[in-house]
Parts: sequence; structure tokens; C-alpha cells
Amino acid sequence: MMPAPSIGSMLDRQKGFGPGFDFIRVALAIAVVAGHTPYVATGSGTSDQAWIIWFPQFAILVMFFALSGFLIAASGLRLSVKEFLINRGLRIIPALAVEIVLSALILGPIFTTLPLADYFTSAGTWKYFTNVVGLVNYTLPGVFTGNPAPEVNSSLWTVPFEYGCYAVMALIMAFGLLRRPALIVLGVVILVGIGFAVQITGHAASPSQLPPGVAGTMYDKIFSTALFLGRGAKLPVACLLAIAVYLCRDRIPYDGRILAACCALCLGAALLGPAAWITQPVLNAVVAPALVYITVFLGVSNLPRLPLFSKGDYSYGIYLYGFPMQQVVKVWLPNASLIVQFAVALVLITAFAAFSWHWIEKPVLKLRRHFSFVARRRLEPDEMVKPLEGIGPLAVTVSGSRSARSS
Repeated sequence: MMPAPSIGSMLDRQKGFGPGFDFIRVALAIAVVAGHTPYVATGSGTSDQAWIIWFPQFAILVMFFALSGFLIAASGLRLSVKEFLINRGLRIIPALAVEIVLSALILGPIFTTLPLADYFTSAGTWKYFTNVVGLVNYTLPGVFTGNPAPEVNSSLWTVPFEYGCYAVMALIMAFGLLRRPALIVLGVVILVGIGFAVQITGHAASPSQLPPGVAGTMYDKIFSTALFLGRGAKLPVACLLAIAVYLCRDRIPYDGRILAACCALCLGAALLGPAAWITQPVLNAVVAPALVYITVFLGVSNLPRLPLFSKGDYSYGIYLYGFPMQQVVKVWLPNASLIVQFAVALVLITAFAAFSWHWIEKPVLKLRRHFSFVARRRLEPDEMVKPLEGIGPLAVTVSGSRSARSS
């Protein structure tokens, strides 16, 4: 009798490159665009949503960060801390920087209501460039002020959380905690526990009086209760849990029954929970682990790539250019239905995502190919991908190495 498959054995069958992750990342990126469509059209945020509609906005980002955590754990087992940070920096920063420059220097001047001299001499224009380093600013002077939502790119709020997760991963690597996944899980328990404690003591993730994502001092953005009760509290939880799942992948079953139970749990939360739950630590404690399992299960499964997005990894470009293009469509088609706005925006977004991949991200992969298994797979046909020097065939994994047997 053959042993039941595990997450690790399924990954091995796919030669270390989970094909389902390509499907998931693009599907999630498009889902983000769909989720933003009502907000772009009406200016109403999650707090205005009722019943089941709120749940996808919670789940999508949890799954994104779970995917990221699972993949970077593989890199962390093979690379040094320096190599890891360089690798992640090359993946994130160049395309982000190009989008920020295009928004500030091309999109902004086209759509601002200010005279160009005032636009280019405004501090807000140049402050927008701090988005590259994770100091988020959502608006440009006079840009999209006539739209219901004032942000140029509301999606940028996750950038500092992404950077933070990479920093935490670097610390995990530096202190050798990749050999002790139980301590990583303990960190998640502490993080969620602090959220419960902060909530019980009467604190709350208070909504801003200004439009979502626009207001807030530096203290509000970095400290306050955002890490434990805000909309970003779920992101490090998902990332850390996924890192632990990767480290324990050989002991975690690849089981459809577990998948069904996780889906049922999520459906129950979606049906029973109000939109106010989206910032509650109970979701991070109960639902986030289920979403992490769903993400990993699908990621190591043999899912097909979406046909129109099979020429490259367009997911990051969809994330970067999604909201700005939706705002442009709102200016052009202010009275169009949500479906029309979504469809037209998706065409523009895909075009810019293709530009980002073929002209920015893919060329940068050539700099990463020396220490990134994924980069090599993106650049070479399957038959040309050879095991990394010094690592046997069973050692190669999603983004790096099969550590349990090679280290």
C-alpha cells in the first residue's frame, strides 16, 4: 500500500516547481482588481459591505501572502541572508519603481487638475516616490480628485507588509529558526494573542475619517494597533504560517478531505460573519490557517495556467497597474456599469502587466538566475533546467532547495 501523499511529495512529483502557484497568483491578482471595482466606482470601502461580500477581500490577501511565505521559505533554506535580500529586492523593487515613476511623471500630469507648474512644484508629487521604499503615499496633487475614490494606487498599502515579511524572514534565517518551525508557529500564536489582548483591553482598529488608505501619520501607518488589529494584521500571520508549512511539508498530508474541511470553514465564516470581522484576530487564528492550507494544496496541484496569461508571470504587473488603470477607466467611463469598467480596465491592466513582465521583470530575472530556481525556470525551457550546482535532483524546490534531505 502506497503511503498517503504529502505536500512535500506532491512538490517532488512536480520537480520542485508547483504549477498551481502560477494559476493562483494570476487568479488572485485578477480577483483583487474585481474586488476594487465597486470601491473605484462608488468610493465605498469594506465597512460598507455586508454579509458574504467582505470575505473575499480577507481571503485574497491571506492567500497572496501565504503563497509568498511558502516560496520564500524555499529560498531561505538555500541562500545566505545577503543573497536572499538581494533576490527579493530584485524581484520587487525594479517593477515597483517603474510603476511609481510612470504614475508620478506621466499619469499624474495627464490627469491632474492643477497647472503643470503647480503639480511639479508640489511636495506631494515628489513625496509619492517614497512608495518605492515602503513609505506609502496614495495620492498625487489634483489627480483623480473627481473620482469617488481619491487614491492613485490603493494597492500600495501592502508593500510595507511585504518588506516587513522579508525582514522577518531574514531574521529567521540569521537566527537559524528555519530548523525550528515550532518556534515560527509560536511567533504566530504570540502575534495573534497580542491582537486578542489589544482587543480585550478596549483598543480597536479605528477607521480613518478620511478615505481609506489616504489618512494617517507615520505613527498611524507603522505603529498604533495596525499590526495586530488592522487590515494588515492577517498578512504576517499568513506568511509565517506558510513558512512553517513549507518546513513541515513532508509531514502535512495532501488530502482532499482536509481541503474540503478548510473550504467549509471559510464558507461558514463568510456566511456568518459581518464585514466588521475583517480586522478581528479571530479570523487570523481560525480562518487564516485554513486559507494557507488551501493555497498550498492548490499550489502543488497540477493546475493549468490561464491561457491569456501564459506568456509570463503577469501577476505582479496586474497588482501594480490594477488600481491606477481602474481609476483611468473611471475617468473615461464614469457612468459605465461595474462589469464594463472591470472588463475595460482588465484589458489595459493586462497590457501594462505584459509590459512590466517583458521589459522590466524578465530582464531582471537574468540577474537573479544565479541563485533563483524560479528565475531559471522562467527563462529556460523545462528540459534545459538542471539541478543547481551542489544540489541533487531531489533537492530542488519551488524557489530554492529541498532542505530536509540536502542540508
